[in-house]
Amino acid sequence: MSDSIDAELLGIFRDEVSEYLESMNTLLMQVETTASPDAESLRELNRVAHSMKGASRAVGLRVIETIGHYMEEVFAAAIRHDLDLTPDVCDLIYDGLDLIQTVMDGGENDEETLAEVLMRLEQVVASSAAAVDVADTPVVKPETNHRPPAVAQEDTPQLTTEPAMPTGLLVETGTVAMRAAEESIRVAVSKLDRLMAEVSELLVARMQSEERLRDVHALRRLHGKWRREWQSVRAAYIRLARRSLDEQGGLNDDLLTIFKFLESNQRNLMNTNHLLTQLAQALGQDNLRLTTLAEQLQDDVSRMRMISFETLMGGFQRMVRDLTRDMDKQVHFNVIGMSVEVDKTVLDVLKDPIMHLLRNAIDHGIETPRVREQQGKSPVGRLGLEIEQRGNEIVVRVRDDGKGIDTAALKQKAVAAGIITQQDADAMSDDDVRGLIFHAGLTTAAQLTAISGRGIGMDVVRDRVESLRGRVSVSSVMGEGTTVSLNVPVSLTRIRCVLLEIGDETYAVPSAAIVRMTDLRRDEEVFTAENRDMIVLDDRPVPLVSMADVMGVPGRTQDRDEITLVALRAVDRTVAFEVDGLESERELVLKPLGPEIARARFVSGAALLGTGGVIIVLDVNDLVRSATGRMLPARRTLSVNRQSVATEVRLSVLVVDDSITTRTLEKNILDTAGVNVSVAIDGEEAWQKIGEQHFDVIVSDVEMPKLNGLELVKLIKGTERTQHIPVILLTSLGRPEHQEAGLKAGADAYLVKSQFDQGELLRMIRAVV
Repeated sequence: MSDSIDAELLGIFRDEVSEYLESMNTLLMQVETTASPDAESLRELNRVAHSMKGASRAVGLRVIETIGHYMEEVFAAAIRHDLDLTPDVCDLIYDGLDLIQTVMDGGENDEETLAEVLMRLEQVVASSAAAVDVADTPVVKPETNHRPPAVAQEDTPQLTTEPAMPTGLLVETGTVAMRAAEESIRVAVSKLDRLMAEVSELLVARMQSEERLRDVHALRRLHGKWRREWQSVRAAYIRLARRSLDEQGGLNDDLLTIFKFLESNQRNLMNTNHLLTQLAQALGQDNLRLTTLAEQLQDDVSRMRMISFETLMGGFQRMVRDLTRDMDKQVHFNVIGMSVEVDKTVLDVLKDPIMHLLRNAIDHGIETPRVREQQGKSPVGRLGLEIEQRGNEIVVRVRDDGKGIDTAALKQKAVAAGIITQQDADAMSDDDVRGLIFHAGLTTAAQLTAISGRGIGMDVVRDRVESLRGRVSVSSVMGEGTTVSLNVPVSLTRIRCVLLEIGDETYAVPSAAIVRMTDLRRDEEVFTAENRDMIVLDDRPVPLVSMADVMGVPGRTQDRDEITLVALRAVDRTVAFEVDGLESERELVLKPLGPEIARARFVSGAALLGTGGVIIVLDVNDLVRSATGRMLPARRTLSVNRQSVATEVRLSVLVVDDSITTRTLEKNILDTAGVNVSVAIDGEEAWQKIGEQHFDVIVSDVEMPKLNGLELVKLIKGTERTQHIPVILLTSLGRPEHQEAGLKAGADAYLVKSQFDQGELLRMIRAVV
């Protein structure tokens, strides 16, 4: 493990240990005040001490690991009835917990006190064959130059962080120095998702309030029309009354009745107008307050879900380092914009595509130093990762200065694979050819390697990005390098769209994909080329198609002289679509789709209108791909959870551990290696997930609540449906009897955490698959 601890991992560890300390203090108090401690409380104390020990080892804090180890042994002896938890023994355990708390608070531990507590714990463990009265146990004062091996400076890795990091470690005295953090709690992402869903409903209520305000303004306009008509009628009446006075010398009863009604109606109209004005003003103020509160609340919840790309930096740097060493290449890796924040869901989906692109750039793009020097380049290749925010979009670029994409070789491979015909290849532009890299199984690599070259990366990149309603573009110059750009939304909750009409239906199109919206005359601006209608946009010919024809839905009219079009860009192509009408741009609140609708063609999502109606958000990538025909690769259907990756692409591993620190460490290692990782907090949750999805390997801890690792192995191996799945037990229990118990339960391999490193775990997984 690296000498520097990742700040995020240490933050998780800090929260986890705080929970462990609280749990152990509470349980120990219950045990101490009970005449006959129950076995369940003792087992829980033993499990928590075990988990804390494993988590401490994961981050390299040997002091806490050693204290946790001795505590685990004390509780194990108590469970075996070899040791009574007398008040003096409990005092000693409390002293150990206080030492751990001091370490976590960043305070200075007195080395003599630390050595004394560790020695007394060791003595209690050593004499646990019989009840021990710790008060009568002679305390051997440590020599000045003696420290317990567990905390010896020479055995402890020097753990440091950069000054900008929020956490620092001082290991010489076994102290974790941390800044005072504000009060906080861990909140499950699922709870934030539910809160965001409720905020979305509030935004819908705000849009409905805006509709009601528009209704009131429409009523005021209708009322104004009514007043103008009334004034015309009143003027006609006055002329009639004057004529009656001139002819008859007075008004008859009917005219007097009409006059009284008109006067009363005038007062009512004035009062109604006043009330409508007041109502419109009040509704406007209420809507303004509701809009402000709803948007502020959504921004606050969104910020809670925002994570910077910096959290992925460690894995990216390590992967680039390992690959360049394995391939004997020299690469300067430059990163810009890692402080940009994005919704956690977006970041989780983007992580694998970025890793694929970096891996491909090193393997396929950047040449060896010898080849680069022969071509007049610097022997050190340049690899760049750039992230920037443009409005509501995040743009991620991976650049290299390698050999670029060989379009001639790519066409030849595509023809040989039967993806395109030779006639298609001859007619394709370079942009079209570069789009072929998104075909699964298509590669120009001369030799297949474990890193890449099997054509399984770029199709996954495209599918993952499009699952976020994003788009991928590629630019490349032979001999100079390649740039792949990913455009994705910052958040998946709100989206700015333009509404368009096709036949009697209204659809939404994301504004970010729109190049142009305009009206034009068919006979003046539409021409034919290669048997298809075309127009000129920005001095370039662009295909013109009917969106109704592409989607297979009825339009209103055909062959109109004046047409309305919207030009959309996706998959490196621009297409102009003829539509029946366009409405103004507006912000929509997205809603989740059912699985049946999510798999429908041309559907990207659904959104709620202020009227309460639901509108379909169109999939621009699918529309453009369908409009441009077979020269672009067909898209694979993704399920609504956006997590499907074909099993032939990479291994799927389930990590089972009740320690969040250990789970995070193992998940980061496997993520970096390109493995598809799921996690479970105990055997019971793991068994549920095994029943719901496919896994190639299970990596499990042994000591866990509810269903431990040995019980989980027996369950997996005893069930016909799952008995073929390899299981690796990864635990801190390293004695021969423990390993024998694991293998006897049916485990395929047993890895002790004290011998654990990322290379050994990956080698073990490859060995059992």
